[in-house]
Amino acid sequence: MQELVHHTIQKLEELLGNFNKVQELYLSKSFDFDGRFEAFLSEFLEYLKTKGNTTYESEVLKVMNMVSTVKRGFNPMKMERISTGKRELLWGFSFSGMESIHGFLSEMYAKEKNKLEEAEELLSGLVISLYQNGVLDDDKIKELNSVRHIEKFWTSLVNHNTQISGMNKKLRLTMISEDIFLVLEKMVVKLN
Repeated sequence: MQELVHHTIQKLEELLGNFNKVQELYLSKSFDFDGRFEAFLSEFLEYLKTKGNTTYESEVLKVMNMVSTVKRGFNPMKMERISTGKRELLWGFSFSGMESIHGFLSEMYAKEKNKLEEAEELLSGLVISLYQNGVLDDDKIKELNSVRHIEKFWTSLVNHNTQISGMNKKLRLTMISEDIFLVLEKMVVKLN
């Protein structure tokens, strides 16, 4: 099931904010780091499970297992018992894990933002075309003052114009209708 892209971006921004707090704890060498990093990894893992992203889920589990192995007193690279420097090794593997997690979060966020940017580009061209062809004017823009009105307008366009219907289908491959309405609402607000 597709999820609202706007909601996904909001959740990823929240995860990035939480991750930044974990990184700050690492930087300050806080004793709270271990617990917060572990809690963040669990939160991120649960999010990935709900999204059905098994690839990243596997990678997060790998990071969790790597850190857990060091905590048990083994070097995960050599599978040898750690006799000295366990804390330093833990900090090193934690840093490596944080780099991986940052990469996953950044990639996921960029992918979702890109969906919205592509939709905005496509729809802004359409809005300009609708203005040029007299379908939209300042009075009509003022009428489009809610998502409900935008939805009715969009549905009428889709039902009466095959090009716009095709555009709608293209957009629906990456997002749900509500995302389209929210992108259009953002444009309408700019035009008012």
